[in-house]
Amino acid sequence: MIPIEYLWIALIIVFGFVGSARGLNRELGVTTILLLSLFVLKFGWNQIGARITGAVGSNLAAETVMAFYYIIVIVFVAFISYEGFSLSFPVRQQRGVSKGAFGFFGGLLNGYLIIGTTWDVLNQAKYLGLRVPDGTSGTMIAIADHLTNLHNVIAQYLPITFVNEFVFLILGMILLLAIVLK
Repeated sequence: MIPIEYLWIALIIVFGFVGSARGLNRELGVTTILLLSLFVLKFGWNQIGARITGAVGSNLAAETVMAFYYIIVIVFVAFISYEGFSLSFPVRQQRGVSKGAFGFFGGLLNGYLIIGTTWDVLNQAKYLGLRVPDGTSGTMIAIADHLTNLHNVIAQYLPITFVNEFVFLILGMILLLAIVLK
C-alpha cells in the first residue's frame, strides 16, 4: 500500500496542470473566492461548530462533522469557481510558456487550498475510520493507523491547521480589491 500523502500530493499537482491550461489571471480569481470562503468556513466553525455538532447528535464525532462541513462547502465553492463565471485577475494576458508556468503555480496554490483543506479535515477526523485492504493478504487496515512521518509533517502545514482565518480574509480582500479596482 502506498502512503496516503502520495494521493493528496498527486491531486494538488493535477490542479497545477489545470492552472497551467487556464492561466494565472483566472487562477487568481478562483484563489480570491477560495480564500474568502475559507475565512467564512473557519470563522463560522469557530462560532457555531459546537451547535452544529450538537444538532447532529452524538452519533458522529465533532471532527467528523467538521470534516463534512468543510469538504461539502469547499468542493461546492471550487466547482462553482472553476465551472461557473470566474473572476479574472487584472494581469496582462500571458501566452506560451509563461502562461503555463505562472498558471501552474496558481493552480498549485488552489490545489493547496482545496485539496489541502480536504486532507487537513480528513486527517483531523482520523480519515473517518476508513479501512483499506493491505496488499494481497486480504486484511483490512485503518488508514489513520498507518500514517508516515512525511504525512505527519505535511499535515502541520495544511490550510485549516496552519493558517489563521484572518490571513485568509486579508489575502482574499487584497485580491478582491485588485480585481474590483483594476
